[in-house]
Amino acid sequence: METTNQVRTNHWGERLSEKSGLEKLQRSNGNIHACKISQRSLQQAHDRLRRANRDLGETAAFIVASLTTITAVEAVFNIAMDKIGLSKEILQMAFNIYIVVFALIFIGGAFRARIAIRRRAQAERDIDQAKKGIFEFCPEEQWPKLEE
Repeated sequence: METTNQVRTNHWGERLSEKSGLEKLQRSNGNIHACKISQRSLQQAHDRLRRANRDLGETAAFIVASLTTITAVEAVFNIAMDKIGLSKEILQMAFNIYIVVFALIFIGGAFRARIAIRRRAQAERDIDQAKKGIFEFCPEEQWPKLEE
């Protein structure tokens, strides 16, 4: 009777070790796949962050250029009034139209900047999530390098 129990125990132990080996193999294949996905996600998030930063910079440059342009237009109007002798009412109306156009450009730039900031924040969250996946699933030598 002891022999039968011992055989059953050994057989059960072999099954557990086989099952454990399969789980390790599957887990490592799953980890490899998850690691690759996390690395790809990190690269895509970095690309989205760069695009959002570029859009934000372009929007800021556009708004600054509009501000300097309005100063130049005001100077041209002053010169036109003095040198050319156009009526003050016509120049004032033209300047007011330019102010309205500038305000519309500024409002559009503010909305565009808001969208770029939102995309940048989402990209930063995606980067954090991808790094978390890399730290969890990838071996240490594949971890992203620290940025200084």
